[in-house]
Amino acid sequence: MTEFIKDVLKDEYYQGFDASKQYQQLLFRAGKGLQSRELNDLQLQVNQQVKGLGDVMMKNGSIVSGGTVVVDTQDKIAKMSEADVYLNGAVHHISATAFAISLTGTVVVGVWLTSSVVTELLDPALLDPAGEDSPMRAQNYNEPGAARLQVMGQWGLSDTPQDSKMGEKSEFYPVHQINNGVVLLNHSPAKFDSVTRALARYDRESNGGSYVISGMALNYLNTQQQAQGTTQHYSVQEGKAHIDGFEVALNTALPAAFSVTPDEQTIKNEPTSFTPDNTGKQTVAFDFFPIKQVDKVGTTARKAVQMRRSTEVGGLDLIADFSVTRIISVTQQKGDATIEYDIGNDCVLTGNHIAWKHSGNAPAPNDVYVAEYEYNVDILVGSALQYNETHYTINQQLPDGGQLVENAQLRVDYVYLKPRIDLIVLTALGEVKRIEGASAIQNPVKPQVPEQHLPLAFVHQSWGSTTPRIELAAIQVVNMADMHFMQSQISDLYQLIAIERLRNDTNAQDSASKYGVFVDPFLDDDLRDEHIAQTAAIIDGELLLPIDVTVNALDNANAAQLLPYELEDVLVQTSQTGTMKVNPYQAFEPVPARVTLTPSVDHWTQTQQVWSSPVTRRFTRGGGRVRRITTRVTTERVGTQVQQLEFLRPRTVQFTISGFGPNEVLASVTFDGVVVTAEETS
Repeated sequence: MTEFIKDVLKDEYYQGFDASKQYQQLLFRAGKGLQSRELNDLQLQVNQQVKGLGDVMMKNGSIVSGGTVVVDTQDKIAKMSEADVYLNGAVHHISATAFAISLTGTVVVGVWLTSSVVTELLDPALLDPAGEDSPMRAQNYNEPGAARLQVMGQWGLSDTPQDSKMGEKSEFYPVHQINNGVVLLNHSPAKFDSVTRALARYDRESNGGSYVISGMALNYLNTQQQAQGTTQHYSVQEGKAHIDGFEVALNTALPAAFSVTPDEQTIKNEPTSFTPDNTGKQTVAFDFFPIKQVDKVGTTARKAVQMRRSTEVGGLDLIADFSVTRIISVTQQKGDATIEYDIGNDCVLTGNHIAWKHSGNAPAPNDVYVAEYEYNVDILVGSALQYNETHYTINQQLPDGGQLVENAQLRVDYVYLKPRIDLIVLTALGEVKRIEGASAIQNPVKPQVPEQHLPLAFVHQSWGSTTPRIELAAIQVVNMADMHFMQSQISDLYQLIAIERLRNDTNAQDSASKYGVFVDPFLDDDLRDEHIAQTAAIIDGELLLPIDVTVNALDNANAAQLLPYELEDVLVQTSQTGTMKVNPYQAFEPVPARVTLTPSVDHWTQTQQVWSSPVTRRFTRGGGRVRRITTRVTTERVGTQVQQLEFLRPRTVQFTISGFGPNEVLASVTFDGVVVTAEETS
């Protein structure tokens, strides 16, 4: 900056400040003249000292206040609020502005600082005002004095200054980073940078790295086919995390997009046997999928074609198809007779020709005959060969007139996409990145998590139309409530282990069978023979006679059943008053029919146990005399499970409908939407 001022003012400006000389103070001596260079050096020295102290606490681009970025994705405009930003040893005030940005790729937004020298020619207020309002004016009144160094800041992009007046002496300081229209975090707030780094180091070392406080789950959205290629779109849930000791907070979900770049593997001559169905087609599954493309399918085909006997002596008849493997038959039609030539005695296959022997029969020169042969053919993708990601379909009938030979070997060449496991991480700047793993034919290996990154999820890529599987990998912080609950679970576990040890020790010392004597402590039914019907019940360590229960249902009653009773007059009204008809014209709707279901409610208890202890326990513990009181309070966190009803029995339900008036006819009866048959009784 000093060189810039020196270039502008040339001989009028002198300065000799050099930080490497480590001058700490200017010592003005009595009787010596004051130099303009000394005043300039004094300012530069103070600025250098302030800058050194400021750089310890903050760094260039640290936002002291303001500086909010709002990206308008519809108009593709970034709106910047006014801010105070620490730049080059001073806090500069930056005015609010807005400018167009690109929503693809990375855009760096920062402050352009422009330095310029202002003299009295540009600002007349710099002339000496001494004595302006006094009758005695100074000798230097209205004379030029010191110039001013003006440093102005303005929001802008890293590649283009926002003001045409900003020339070669403009310097850019990055503040924000916008990735695909999303503003990344700026870890340079109005805090002491050294203190922040110390806290970050403490957090990183005490907690063992990066972790998630809340949210930050990775979700797969969709895969879009675009002009530049296929792109997978993801979304990172809003939340908060500590990455490399620094806090990263996402107030809204953060989108992320990555191009689909699978590794390819070429498979040659994958074999299978051709067994067509009744339509002459066969669908074959690829050994590896999904596939990108099918190059060809090689197999053996059969064809019958008309050929013409060569006129040359000893000539060979060329077969139109190449790679002929064998001749099946050679026939000739003469009138109503069909001549069949013997393969091997009359003719043989020589190269890709039919050679006729002199000792055998042969068609006359220039005669037409029919030859049926087999040949190797490469079938390209078309009408005879179609494929998808996992299978290919081949037709027996080929476009050249040939037919595939049944049980012939099919050899397919194709390119398939190898599976891979990618790692999605979040940086300390809030940027979502993808670390590609190593592809493998089977069981790909997960990539290692780099330092200073927060792993969000492993993405199992199967490519094709298969949706990638998300395996969350972020380390979630454990709050105090969960730790307290975990401690209680550990205590319960220790207690259960202690009880189990005591039980095992007791069983070892006092087993059920000693010296041929069987002993049952009547704790439960474990020591009883399950294959023999037990006629006794074990209740709370006692062997009791069982209680045989017979439940008599009141389903056959048409009305409620009560115990025997007699009515007593509790409240009697003996006085009478006059009467009158409330509805003398009988103007009301007919009373609806009365429907009675028998049974109206079905309750049952089904016990899947062959012993009589459960039923006896229910009646014993529910008896009139209190035998034992047991109290136990347990607080547990349980889950919720929904399953189908295990036991369901059919039940016959009878219904009675009464209350019909004269000439009323029953049209239909439905029960729970099912039409039932009703019989009329008098």
